Amino acid sequence: MARIVVVGSPYRAGSGRIIASAAAERGHTVRYVGDLGDPARPEDLGELTDGAAVLEGVEAVVLVPRRGDARVHTERATRVLLEQVRRHAPGAHFVLFSSFAVGHGPAHPLNRINDTLLPARVAAERLVRTSGLPYTVVRPTWMTDDPPGSHALTLTQHPYGDGMVARSDMAAAIVAAIEEPAGRYTTFSLFNEPGTPVADWAAAFAALRRDEPQEEL
Repeated sequence: MARIVVVGSPYRAGSGRIIASAAAERGHTVRYVGDLGDPARPEDLGELTDGAAVLEGVEAVVLVPRRGDARVHTERATRVLLEQVRRHAPGAHFVLFSSFAVGHGPAHPLNRINDTLLPARVAAERLVRTSGLPYTVVRPTWMTDDPPGSHALTLTQHPYGDGMVARSDMAAAIVAAIEEPAGRYTTFSLFNEPGTPVADWAAAFAALRRDEPQEEL
């Protein structure tokens, strides 16, 4: 069992807390950090002011960026948290909660909310891929509150992947990506379809291709 820190958001319908609960139910030791402070101020790390106390010995960190200025709460928050993880938990598996809209590019309505949202999300994903840490980038589609295991779950790397996914299934996939080595170094969207729940996570991740290496900008 792993020691996991989930850096959540009070928004996004509590997705961070749902991920933390799913990990705890699997027997992992979980700490939920609901306040990353103000990433615009490097000296303000909120509950991570003492990063060593929170992150030392941790084996996985999940970031669910909060809503608001994406340059601050997505891109800069990712940068700040990665720096803390590399300092206090080198080698920890970093999971970024992103968005399926990233794959769709500028044409998607969600990316036209403002002109900083897509660039910030793309930059955050790139920061994770070039961090030197083992990672997974998860791009949930439209989220629902359906009960866990009510549907089949499809993991896709098609750039235009779309659909609906239960938050509970999204959380289960994130926890499985931490548990299964085949989930590392991948980027994928996920959505529900009619059918039975995933029975073999290792096989589901093994069907994905690993990301191409990227150079840090």
